[in-house]
Amino acid sequence: MKTTGAPAERARTGSVSRPGRRHLGRDPSTWGPVIAFVLLIVVFGALRPDTFLSSGNIFSILNNQAVLAIVACGLTLVLLGGEFDLSIAAVMTFAGALSAGLVAKQGMSPLLAIAVVLVIGALIGVANGVLVTVFRVPALIATLAVATILEGLTLWYTNGETIFAGLSGTYTGVGRWSFGQLQAPVVYLAVVGFMLWVLLNYTVPGRYLHALGSNRAAARISGIHVGRYLVMAFVVAGVCAAFAGVLQTARNGSATPTAGAPFLLPAFAAAFLGSTALRRGQFHIVGTVLGVYLIATGSAGFIILGAPFYTQQLFSGAVLLLATMGSRFLSRGR
Repeated sequence: MKTTGAPAERARTGSVSRPGRRHLGRDPSTWGPVIAFVLLIVVFGALRPDTFLSSGNIFSILNNQAVLAIVACGLTLVLLGGEFDLSIAAVMTFAGALSAGLVAKQGMSPLLAIAVVLVIGALIGVANGVLVTVFRVPALIATLAVATILEGLTLWYTNGETIFAGLSGTYTGVGRWSFGQLQAPVVYLAVVGFMLWVLLNYTVPGRYLHALGSNRAAARISGIHVGRYLVMAFVVAGVCAAFAGVLQTARNGSATPTAGAPFLLPAFAAAFLGSTALRRGQFHIVGTVLGVYLIATGSAGFIILGAPFYTQQLFSGAVLLLATMGSRFLSRGR
């Protein structure tokens, strides 16, 4: 009994340790992605200085990848807790289509429509979490099933057509305002990323998520309510995906039934790549954002060099494979 009393007391008082936060970047083996990022900038900058290093290209990368980074940041919490969420792309698509439809077809206030889909995103997260924690459905199967249902609902609601007529300037303005050359999604990313970073590093739920990802059995013995915090992670992922769907729809001025599909693989690739950066095999917000922009920088560089249009998919897939292998290798040392 004495062996479990101390961990339980630490769990109740919130004194569970913060794995990795104090050692961010101290391990030289975790600087690989950072070095790769710098090398990509140096190489492509040397080959195409007038194009690659132009302010237009730099801000284009920052602005165009911010929506993906928001999705990936939400996903990071689920991965940190030791689970997967394959529904994020479908949530993004459904939220974008529903918010646009509520404004264009039902005449709802844009802000109210956005609030509604964010709540729905949270409820989808709750459904994912309950399926995984209460009904013990493997996360891959549960979230894949939810994604499939959402895809069907999106096709039913949109009738397989793009929604663009009737969107108000207030709605589209949510994703189109700018601060200098920085567009709205970058500012939203900064706010969302900072909030999640604080959550994971300075709050008790964040510490508990770290504990779940490190050793779920030990976390349960320590008195941590595993199911509660896993559901929380799925809720955050659902809200982030829904918000990203709204932003993408607002920026484009239209909602298509497949808008979120291209975001699924890059989000996972960025999160896994980020788990090898600055920490040993641990998912974290800074690493995820770094992963997003590392992949985007490499893809943009190849395109500027004249590589075929499918290079981005090849590069993202290769990065996902290498990052997963690297994450597994580094996690052995934890």
